[in-house]
Amino acid sequence: MQRKGVHNMALRAKKPTASMRRLKLMIWGESGTGKTTAVMQMKKPFIIDTERGTENYYKEINKVGGVVMHTTDIFEVIEEIKKLSTEKHDFCTLSLDSSTILYYELLEMMEEKHGTEFGIHFRKAGEVFKRMINLMMRLDMNIIITAHSKVMYGDNMKKIGDTFDTWKRIDYMFDLVLQLKKVTPTKRYVTVKKTRIEKFPDGDTFEWTYDSLKERYSQTELERQADTITVVTDEQLAEIEVLSTKLAEGKDFVDKCLRKAKVTQPADLTTEQAQLMIDHFIKSLGLETVGAMK
Repeated sequence: MQRKGVHNMALRAKKPTASMRRLKLMIWGESGTGKTTAVMQMKKPFIIDTERGTENYYKEINKVGGVVMHTTDIFEVIEEIKKLSTEKHDFCTLSLDSSTILYYELLEMMEEKHGTEFGIHFRKAGEVFKRMINLMMRLDMNIIITAHSKVMYGDNMKKIGDTFDTWKRIDYMFDLVLQLKKVTPTKRYVTVKKTRIEKFPDGDTFEWTYDSLKERYSQTELERQADTITVVTDEQLAEIEVLSTKLAEGKDFVDKCLRKAKVTQPADLTTEQAQLMIDHFIKSLGLETVGAMK
């Protein structure tokens, strides 16, 4: 018997199924362990080099069909990521080598712009860095980000281990985090520090080669051509700005949509995401089109 005032509603949860998507990986390690070399083993990599680490490896990069962009400006990186998401290309992997340099350059920029009171420079840098990572995650490409390592200290400045040296929340955004160590001049091993992937169990250690990666991950996903997206138009952005002011909860709804889309600003939406937002506003206002407001 249905209680008074209780409506039958379909539950939205579904039975989970196995799925595969592009590799989203962060690798960190000490200087000289071969982080750049590890990146260059990927097929057709687009490498963003922040510390000129690829300069002596042009033959190896050309052999795997890769290209290199040199920059330490995160806003240049963001623009390049947006191009990779919207323009046809044959690159399979986007690599940022290393995120450490990029983050500290950004932190210095935010300190000069906003000062350091209440740690505002950390917050502002985090907002920009999170935007970049979100845009990377949306790419239909493998993502490999490298980072330097730093020592972790406990009570009485006692060393308790090592960790990555970059934006402190970066590991939450990756499916797989590996610590890289050089064992011999030609052999590098990784240890799984964080994982959402069944074939990379937590704490597992294995030799880092492209062949060992293929054994654990889909070669099809690692090497297939990227699909593109269509980003929000200027007209859609103008409509969203106008419509969001017509409802009391308009700004809150825009913020909710941005969180759901995993972007930090309307300019990073896809055309489909933007249109869903516009359609909601039109329906809530009882209009048939945006033009009906005039």
